[in-house]
Amino acid sequence: MTDNKYDIFISYRRDGGAQYARILQLMLIQRGYRVFLDYDELTDGVFSDKIRAAIKDAPVFMLVLSKGALVRCANDGDWVREEITLAIEQNKHIIPVNPDNGFDGIPPTLPVKMQDTIGSLQHSEISFGQALGATIDLMINNRLIPTIGKRQSSSHRDEDFDAAQETLRRQDAHNKFMKRVGVTCAIAVIAIVLGALYWFWNHNQQLEAKEDERKALELMRTELEKKHSDFHLMLSPGLTELQMATIDTILTNMVAVRPDTLWMSQFEFTTGQWHGVFNTACNAETAHIPMTDVSYGEICMNLLDSLRNMTGIDFDLPSADEWEYAARGGSKPENTIYVGDDDVLRVAWYSDNSDGHPHPSDGRQGLMPNILDIYDMSGNVGELCNSLYEGATFTVCGGNYTSPAEDVAITSRTGIATDKTDKTVGFRLIIRR
Repeated sequence: MTDNKYDIFISYRRDGGAQYARILQLMLIQRGYRVFLDYDELTDGVFSDKIRAAIKDAPVFMLVLSKGALVRCANDGDWVREEITLAIEQNKHIIPVNPDNGFDGIPPTLPVKMQDTIGSLQHSEISFGQALGATIDLMINNRLIPTIGKRQSSSHRDEDFDAAQETLRRQDAHNKFMKRVGVTCAIAVIAIVLGALYWFWNHNQQLEAKEDERKALELMRTELEKKHSDFHLMLSPGLTELQMATIDTILTNMVAVRPDTLWMSQFEFTTGQWHGVFNTACNAETAHIPMTDVSYGEICMNLLDSLRNMTGIDFDLPSADEWEYAARGGSKPENTIYVGDDDVLRVAWYSDNSDGHPHPSDGRQGLMPNILDIYDMSGNVGELCNSLYEGATFTVCGGNYTSPAEDVAITSRTGIATDKTDKTVGFRLIIRR
């Protein structure tokens, strides 16, 4: 017996090789060999210093060649590749094991030295069936005893696959039971000692946190009502920080179209604002993208009613006439084809420059606003208005990111049904007094 902690290190691919490796470890341990297998020695799945130390310590490196085991070894940082590389560097006695003749060959993408090493070695074919014990003993006699000697077998030796599986099942059940007993006892002791203290501490923390949150929200509420007093903002109780911040953004971005009587949002209503009003999570990457795929009915019955109840302000969709009045520049109209300029490329995302998707409506995308400092009224997404178009359809103004240049002009109009949604149709809000 040597001074090494382990006789054998078993390397395997977790996908497809774990069961072979565990049974192989069991059979070798029953025959007296000390075996390192990270299935039960390590739980973090990291190629760590402990694995390196085990490879260096064990004279024999046993490689389980299950189907596809070497495919990912072509990738730098692959754990099996790291293990094989270290074994080669350490001049370990490498024994490739082919379970049930399932090995599908050495991929040509492997490093040359790894291909040469594994390809030049005889593969021990282990049958994981009735002949399991016999093929294990043959490998021991031919490959292990000449290298590290014979070991004293235990009193119990499994000889076939079914018996080995049953032994592993009993071991796993015993280990699981013992772990549960240990954890349960530890938790019980800790719970008895710390339970009462934790409850009091946690209860006080919750009370303090709730009070701090209440004060912060009340302060925010007061400051916002002062800030937007021109709109006679009256925030309803119970709003979250996200909802109040969203309302602040909406009101801050309102532009006077008719002084003291009509305001319009500087930007198209965004996905982030929609989620903010309803206090739901939103992907930060899409927060500034215009909100689309919502129907006229959803906007009116869900969004506008909610905003009116939260703020006391009469938010609405513009009529088609109000939209065009704002698009042309209000009381100082611009005589342009598109909203803000005669050059479509300066003011609109449309079919030739949009790459087939809407762009953030936030004034930071390089396009010009009109004279009222309102952005994206030509192109980007069509804007739903509170005016009938034909029959029971409502008017959509300004064209969208899929439209040709002639369809993103100030006068461009189309219609959409009350309950229909469209990924190219969004909206912007107005406030009337």
